Amino acid sequence: MKKTFMKISLISLFILGCTAQQQQEFSHWKSDVIGLDRKITLYSATGEPIKTWEGRYKIETEGGIVRFIHKGKAVMINGTYTVEEK
Repeated sequence: MKKTFMKISLISLFILGCTAQQQQEFSHWKSDVIGLDRKITLYSATGEPIKTWEGRYKIETEGGIVRFIHKGKAVMINGTYTVEEK
């Protein structure tokens, strides 16, 4: 219990005492390691939502394509989409 409290305290101090650039670098590291809580929405040509995925995802983007794992399956989307961090 004490070890967990110490770890949380150290991480909190690190995050609160960082500059904006350091916080952004920590967020990128966290995204690469465990993923971030995100909402990914794919839109039709008329602007209506086709499908939405919500959860903790590590995403890869390349040339307008987004890749992520959802419930053990690889998902690749192309077109108009948004990726929102919660």
